[in-house]
Amino acid sequence: MVKGYLNFIIFLLLFSCSLNPNSKFWTKEKKILVDKGSTTVLSKSKKQSLDEFNQNFKITLPKNLKLNINQNLNNDGFINFDINLEKMSKYNFKTIKSFSNFEPEILIDKNHLFYFDSTGSIIKFDNNSNIVWKQNHYSKQDRKLQPILFFGKSGEDLFIADSIANYYVINQNTGKLKWKRKHSSSFNSQIKIFENKALIIDMENQLRCFSLETGELIWSVKTQRTLLRSQKKQSLIIKNDKVYFSNSIGDVTAVNISNGKIVWQAPTQSNITFGSTFFLKLSDIVSDETSIFFSDNNDQFFSLDLLTGSINWKQDFSSEIRPALIDDYLITISDNGLLIIMDKKIGQIIRINDLYKNIKDKRKKDFQPIGFVVGKSYIYLSTKNGRVIVINFKEGKIEKMVKLDNNKLQRPVYFNKSLYIAKDNSIIRLN
Repeated sequence: MVKGYLNFIIFLLLFSCSLNPNSKFWTKEKKILVDKGSTTVLSKSKKQSLDEFNQNFKITLPKNLKLNINQNLNNDGFINFDINLEKMSKYNFKTIKSFSNFEPEILIDKNHLFYFDSTGSIIKFDNNSNIVWKQNHYSKQDRKLQPILFFGKSGEDLFIADSIANYYVINQNTGKLKWKRKHSSSFNSQIKIFENKALIIDMENQLRCFSLETGELIWSVKTQRTLLRSQKKQSLIIKNDKVYFSNSIGDVTAVNISNGKIVWQAPTQSNITFGSTFFLKLSDIVSDETSIFFSDNNDQFFSLDLLTGSINWKQDFSSEIRPALIDDYLITISDNGLLIIMDKKIGQIIRINDLYKNIKDKRKKDFQPIGFVVGKSYIYLSTKNGRVIVINFKEGKIEKMVKLDNNKLQRPVYFNKSLYIAKDNSIIRLN
C-alpha cells in the first residue's frame, strides 16, 4: 500500500514537470565575465590607426530624441535605453549545425518574443521570458534537417519560411497551423507583410508574393540568377505601396506590391564575372523614408534615392552589417572594426574610430562584427567569436568587452529591459 502510494506521488511529480513548459527553461542567471585581456589592451595603448578620422570629436545624441523604430524600413537600431550587462542566462537547445551560414532574427512583438530551436519548434515567450507555447509543424525527417526559420507577423498571423523550402502560417496566439506549402527553392531572406500579402526572396533570386490567407503565389519578380551565390541573407523594405529588395549579385529593385511590376532597378556591381558573386555580401537595406542605405564587402557604401534609384552619394569602405539611422546620423561598423558616423543626407564622414586598433592583426578576423544596436549612451556590438563589445557612443571608445561564447553571436535585439542574442545552441538574455 505504502509502496503504491509512493509510486503514485513520484508519477504525479514527473507528470507535473512535463506539463510545465518552463521546467527546462532558462539557466540560472550568472555574472557576465568581462574579457579583461582585450579590454585592458584596448584602453591602455595610445596607438592610433591611419584609418581613424576626427577620432577625438565628441558626438552626443539629442536628449529629446524620440524612439522611431520602423520594422518595415529596417530602421530599428536605436533602443533609447542602456543595459548594464552584468547578468546572463540562456535558453538552451541542441546545436544547429548549419547555423553560421544564416542570419535568423528573433521576432519581437510588443509583449512577446518568437524564436525556434534545432528541430524547427517555434517558441513564444512572454515579456518575463516564460514560454507561452511551443509548437512543431515538421515531419520527423524534416526535423533532422534542422531548418532555419524566418518570421513575419501580421495581426494574429505568423508567416514562417525556412531553409528547406517550406512556408506556412500559424496563429500567433495558439501556435496552431493554418496552412503549409512547399516551395521550389529554399529561403534565406527577411519577410515583410503588406495587407494580406507576404513578401520574401528565395534562393533563385526571385521576389515572391504569397497570399497570407491561402499561401498561393500572387506574383513573382525574377532578377539575374547565378550558379554560385553567397549564403548572405537577402533584405527588403516596404514604403507605401512598393517593396524594395536586394539580391545576391548586388542589384536593388523597386516593385509595385499590387501588381509585381518593376518600378526601377539599380545595379551596384560593375564587373560581374563567373563565381564573383559567391563572395559578395550585402548589408541589410535601411531607409529613412526618402533614401535607401546599404553597404557591401567590396568597399562600397551607397545612398540611393527611394523614388528613382539614382545614387545620392557613395563612400568607399566595406561593411556587411545593418547600419543605424538616428536623427541626422548614419552609424555603421566596417568589416575591420571601424566605427563610422556619417551625415546621412550628404554622406560626409563625421568621425571614424578604430575599435580594433590594439588587437593583433591575426586575431582581428575573429572579432568580425555581426550586428549592433545603439542605446542612449552606448553601442552594443556582437561578434563572430562570441563577444559583446560595449562602445561609448559619445567618444567612440570601448568601455567593456564581455565574453559570452567562442562562436558566432547574432545581432542583438532589445526586449523588456534586456538584450537577447541568438546563437547556434541557445538564446542568451543579458541584463
